[in-house]
Amino acid sequence: MSDLFLGWDVGAWNCDRNRESRDALCALELGGSGPVLVGTPWRGNLRDLLVAHAGPDLIGALLRRLDVGADEARHVTIAIDTPLAWPRRMLELVTVGTCIDVPAEADNNPYLFRMQELALFGREQRPLSVVRDMIGSQSTKGIHFLHRARLAPMGVGIWGLGSTTAIETYPAAAVADLDVARLSASLLADLLGQERKPRNDAWQGDVRDAITCALIAMLHRQRPERLEAPGPEAEPAEGWIWLPKAAEVTA
Repeated sequence: MSDLFLGWDVGAWNCDRNRESRDALCALELGGSGPVLVGTPWRGNLRDLLVAHAGPDLIGALLRRLDVGADEARHVTIAIDTPLAWPRRMLELVTVGTCIDVPAEADNNPYLFRMQELALFGREQRPLSVVRDMIGSQSTKGIHFLHRARLAPMGVGIWGLGSTTAIETYPAAAVADLDVARLSASLLADLLGQERKPRNDAWQGDVRDAITCALIAMLHRQRPERLEAPGPEAEPAEGWIWLPKAAEVTA
């Protein structure tokens, strides 16, 4: 079975009203000398597509949006740049009223951040909080996709159905890995060299993040040992952000 790697930088539900941040999609496959872009990277708002399609047809619709043919003999791994789960402590507060002692520093607040996000601060990263940083629209869009595509949990931070697998990643942290950063920059440069018209910074930023997501999807499928996997201390309800191992990151 051949492999296709998708990256999705998620925009808000109404991102068509925001020129600075929209949905961006790209697709990669492995060529003889490494990953190559296939089809046509896309930027816009996927809202209507996410409402109109369901199940495997939704995956096919994403591929058509990229001008990539759907092939039943191809495994699709999609890495998504948005929180696909919320902080457990926040959910417990809302659903059953369980309170905790709230620390003075916001960056240490389990109501605001998932356990893995709190750990990222120790790697000099700045993860966004789905609660504090107003990315609930993007997050619900990503979670809607998982359910609409009928992708079921297959382990901590992995969802799948048939020949489709979905994971969460965070491009801003992923590019701390020098190999990921180099490949992402190179693929974007090649793409811009083929474009018939100049692309503004917002377009480049969204597409670059989508490319980075697709590279993480490739590593998850082809070289999972390169990524930090959830350990026994992970909170299954909080999902997992798939990133290069800390030992291979120069933060």
